Amino acid sequence: MLTLAFYKGSGRFDDRVIRWVTRSAFSHVELLEHPPSWRGDGAWLGQSWSSSGRDGGVRGKEIVFKRDRWEFLAVPWTPADALDTLCAELGKPYDFVGLIGSQLFNLRRHRAGRWFCSELCAHALGLDTPQEFSPGGLYRRVGEMNRVYQLGMAHAGEPPED
Repeated sequence: MLTLAFYKGSGRFDDRVIRWVTRSAFSHVELLEHPPSWRGDGAWLGQSWSSSGRDGGVRGKEIVFKRDRWEFLAVPWTPADALDTLCAELGKPYDFVGLIGSQLFNLRRHRAGRWFCSELCAHALGLDTPQEFSPGGLYRRVGEMNRVYQLGMAHAGEPPED
């Protein structure tokens, strides 16, 4: 099972613009193979993957997640190959044009070989038209899918996953 980490800190100017344009509390998303581990100083530490303009594109890195700046969402229905799908894109450039085109101008087109954070995470999770997702949109869709998954598990008599 993977976990998504959504950035909600005040951040830089570009974080505020993304939140304003997408009408969301979130400006960035990371994908974690395991939930982050508690460091004991009010922060969590985790290995994560995403596409970041600050880091030049698709990458994996260890991040210190400050509790008041991030919100975590487990994905119990994670496709088995999700992390492999994401890692196949490592080193690809960040898609600034795609981000602006799909989120600001509603063009919703994917630019081959380039990714922005929520598009990449949606792609790894196997969601259709991943370029349509902002971080906030991905948070809402995964939350909806988690509820459906839990209802299906309850209907099947399976214990719900944490």
